[in-house]
Amino acid sequence: MGKDGVTVGEAIIAGKEVLMNMINELIEEFRPTMTLEDLQRVYTKTVDEVIFKEEDKSNSRYVGGEFNLDYVSEKGYTVGYKLFFQNEQKKIFELEAKSRELSITKLSVKVREQLAAEKNIKFEIPEPSQSARDKYNRENLNRVQ
Repeated sequence: MGKDGVTVGEAIIAGKEVLMNMINELIEEFRPTMTLEDLQRVYTKTVDEVIFKEEDKSNSRYVGGEFNLDYVSEKGYTVGYKLFFQNEQKKIFELEAKSRELSITKLSVKVREQLAAEKNIKFEIPEPSQSARDKYNRENLNRVQ
């Protein structure tokens, strides 16, 4: 239990909900021609922030992750991520989140066809860049001041 009475589990759940709400809103706003590259752009900044927050909060190091698109039906799909961290004791732990079902009509025809055929598309989530970390640190410093 933290100083503010919130357990680590509650904080993680709240963070995942915020992240997935942001991703859902961004995805819903795209034209029905969203490519795989568009999806990567949508999630990169937000997932990077989740990584930075978790590293800072738990004094851990991001070691890898994946972003998934899962085919649900001809009308919908979901997006989600799994992020892996290593703590000071060298133990690996995972953060995971998944969106509600999204309208498949927002995706380009090519992506729809690929997702329907493959049922799941995965992207590796690379370690965020140092420039993204620097920007995150500046933004959070400004929030504190």
